[in-house]
Amino acid sequence: MHSNSRLMPLALSFCSLLSVAAFLDCSAGGDPVTNERGTIDSSGGAGQGSAGKAGGSTGGGSDTTAGAAPAGSSGEPSASGSTGSDGGTTGSGGTSAGAAPSGGSASGGAAGRAAGGASAGGPAAGGGAAGGAASTAPGAPVLPPIMGTCPTFTSGTTTIGGLSGIALEVGKKAAEGGGSLIFYWHGTGSTAAEYKTMIPAAVTQEVVSKGGIIVSFQSSLQTGGDCSGTSTFSKGDFAVADLIASCAVRDHNIDPRRIYTTGCSAGGLQAGCMAQLRSNYIAAAVPNSGGTVFAQMFQGSRAPAVMTMHGGASDRVVVAFSQTSATLDKAIKAAGGFVVNCNHGGGHCGAPAALYTAGWQFMKDHPFGNSPEPYQASLPATFPSYCAKY
Repeated sequence: MHSNSRLMPLALSFCSLLSVAAFLDCSAGGDPVTNERGTIDSSGGAGQGSAGKAGGSTGGGSDTTAGAAPAGSSGEPSASGSTGSDGGTTGSGGTSAGAAPSGGSASGGAAGRAAGGASAGGPAAGGGAAGGAASTAPGAPVLPPIMGTCPTFTSGTTTIGGLSGIALEVGKKAAEGGGSLIFYWHGTGSTAAEYKTMIPAAVTQEVVSKGGIIVSFQSSLQTGGDCSGTSTFSKGDFAVADLIASCAVRDHNIDPRRIYTTGCSAGGLQAGCMAQLRSNYIAAAVPNSGGTVFAQMFQGSRAPAVMTMHGGASDRVVVAFSQTSATLDKAIKAAGGFVVNCNHGGGHCGAPAALYTAGWQFMKDHPFGNSPEPYQASLPATFPSYCAKY
């Protein structure tokens, strides 16, 4: 899919921007964005999320049995943007059983499709644009509250959260939801359009045909520290990803259990960082010549599934990407995540189309919180022979 000559500008730019200080910054502990909002995310509505607990229209008092709204509206938002009654014994906006009336209908909460008791007992019934998006249901993703203006989800290039040049590939909104969201991060010196040459066209078509979205970042906020050492992206960019993810779940019926990330080179290192720093909602990551330079702190108590792709001994641009892949692999496995390592031997960012297609299959087979592990016995027969469980 890529020749080595085509990747030389990336390599030169990577070398010129790399610094030891930036690398060491990546090893520092928590992510400011994560730490700042972690208590809000896990509490099911403290702070921003508390607006969602006011109750809808003239609904009665909070139900403390099974999370069903005893009276009032059917869970549609009131003028204040709240949804139904509290809808749960803990204020999380929905019982684990996910009864339909629980704290609001699927259209009521800030987290969107799963708000207020979706089939998976999803995110809390937060109200309106600023409502909470947390969930206490076991195995459920925890999306951040919406902090900013949601984008219009149409294909093209747009500005979101102060970042311009973000490329969106958007499928038609699915009536029943279930679409996937993929965050792509490009290599040093490249552009947001890189995903079109890295991700096979057939994969892109499948994603959008099922109501999914591919998001590819162009620039960076340059805040919060650097995961790659190249200043291509920063940890602060994950705040924009947070906004996109929560808005996409609410407004485009994206399945909150099917949010993934991938990328090449500096972008592959950014994807590796995202797997850990946004482990509360990233279901799976497939870095292409990526991983992590230093292990990062996990956002929550779980680890996403990871499939690293690298070119072995020939995959080196300042750092050995077989080693950065292994660094991520070890961290994910130690935290209880499932890991597959694929050494294609094809140089830097040289993952062939067949491997990237297998990566997409890996994502589909690993929604957030899936159990049991589908690959426990063996990898799918369609996977390249150079892929192995780590």
